[in-house]
Parts: sequence; structure tokens; C-alpha cells
Amino acid sequence: MVRSLFFILIIIVQGCSLLPKEPTLTETIYDWTSTESQLRKLNHWSLFGKFGIRTEEESVTAAINKWVQTDDQFEIDISSTFFGLGSSKLLGNSKFLIIYEPGEEPVSSFEPDKLMESALGIPLPISYLPSWIKALPAEDISFSQTFNKQGLPESLIQDGWTLSFSNYHTEHKPPLPGKIKIQRDNIRIILAVKEWTTL
Repeated sequence: MVRSLFFILIIIVQGCSLLPKEPTLTETIYDWTSTESQLRKLNHWSLFGKFGIRTEEESVTAAINKWVQTDDQFEIDISSTFFGLGSSKLLGNSKFLIIYEPGEEPVSSFEPDKLMESALGIPLPISYLPSWIKALPAEDISFSQTFNKQGLPESLIQDGWTLSFSNYHTEHKPPLPGKIKIQRDNIRIILAVKEWTTL
């Protein structure tokens, strides 16, 4: 009797092992056409996290206390001695940028990318970032792209920059990257998003 039960138990266990596993969250496969459409429509969001910039000469980190994006308009609060003492604020869009630093007169430009390069000492296309941070290529500029096993962007090459995306926040619909690496020549920028909020 005990022997029979033992063999029955083995058969049940073996049978269960042949059954397909329930898909886990990380195994979800996304249709990029649909996901890209959702991401393009996601124009009101906020996040906080940090970023780091590394060149041959120096390495700097800063906290992103708040980044609020509404359509093409952004407001970014940063804490770092990189821009000056205390915190700094960036307000603008793809065609205009104002940088506020404590104890300084605001500086502005109708060429946001050039103003960022002047402030940072390295090129950083802030006009592309609202797209790149969602793992989307900036519009109207040629690019090449690869995808991970889930069908989400893994790398992007655009305008001389190479980007990689990982640590997706899959609790969101659509999923959003948690880590973005941006590289060109000897410049390496890493954006780490601790929390996304879709509004």
C-alpha cells in the first residue's frame, strides 16, 4: 500500500513538472508597436532619482529631486554642487531653457542643448531627454535600435549617442526604464530612476 502511494506520488510530481509554468511578470512579452504608441501618448509624468556624469577628467553625481514633464514642458529640480551651491532648477522645453542657480541671475537660451553644454562643460542634448528617458528615439532623427527578450528597447544609437536601457519598471503600463546609460566618446551619463509617476 505504501509502495503504491509512493509510485502514485512520483507520477503526480512528474505530471506537474510537464505542465507549463505560469508566466511571471518578468517573462511578459510586449508588442513594441503597441507599447511605443502608449509611450508616445504618455506626455504627463514625473520621476525622481539621480544621475552621474563621468569623463576622463572627473566624475560627478547629483540627485533629481523632481522632474515633471507636461507635453513638451519640463521642470527639473537638481541637488548638486556641480551647478553651484545648493539646488538648481531647469525650466523649459525643446526650444527654450532657463537655469536657476542659488544666488545667481537666471540664464536662458533659445538653444537648450548649447546652454546645457555651457553649464555642464560637456554636451548633453536635453531636448532629446524627454524621449530618451522613456526609451524612445527622439523624433525626426535617424536611429538604430535593439530589443531585449521581453520586446522592450535594450539599446538605441542616435545622433552620435549610444544608449542602453535596463531595470524596467514593469508595474507601469506602459513599462518605463529604471536605468539609462548615455555614452559618446569619453562621456558617460547614467540616469537612475527610483520612482516613476504617470499622471
